[in-house]
Amino acid sequence: TGGGGVEEAVATSFVALLLAAAFSGFVTSFLVAPVERVKVMMQAQQNSLYANELECIQAVLETEGFSGLFSRGLGPTLAREIPSYAIYFVVYGVLMQTSQAQNLGTVAPLVCGAISGCACWIPVYPIDVVKTLVQNTEGGAATSSIEVARQLYEDEGIGAFYNGLTPKMLRA
Repeated sequence: TGGGGVEEAVATSFVALLLAAAFSGFVTSFLVAPVERVKVMMQAQQNSLYANELECIQAVLETEGFSGLFSRGLGPTLAREIPSYAIYFVVYGVLMQTSQAQNLGTVAPLVCGAISGCACWIPVYPIDVVKTLVQNTEGGAATSSIEVARQLYEDEGIGAFYNGLTPKMLRA
């Protein structure tokens, strides 16, 4: 059937890359969530509430326990990381196989990586905004991501989900 084996191998390779990338996003989320929780709290603190990251961790553990550090914001982190990793690695893999990438020579990984970084952030950025708001709360029961998103939309409209996207694109 002329070439069917090659097409099937390419499709299998694509699916394997997609699944591996998505799984790496899943695993990474459990490491990223607590680190980003502390980062968000440190960045948003008023009056130097925490002298350093360890003080911040200690305060979260004392007021919210282990789950406050490791699970607050985990849902939106998973919702962001899984598709983001899948998009990044698939776009990067496709771009690196183009003739344009071959023409770029040694800078191809840099250029393709930057384009892939932008491509993976744009669709998940609203989730990141919600995640940050969820993680920037202390004590008590965490507000659900859906409730945070609903309230953000009611208060500030759709544009609020894209606040800060330009600097993120420049960093990507």
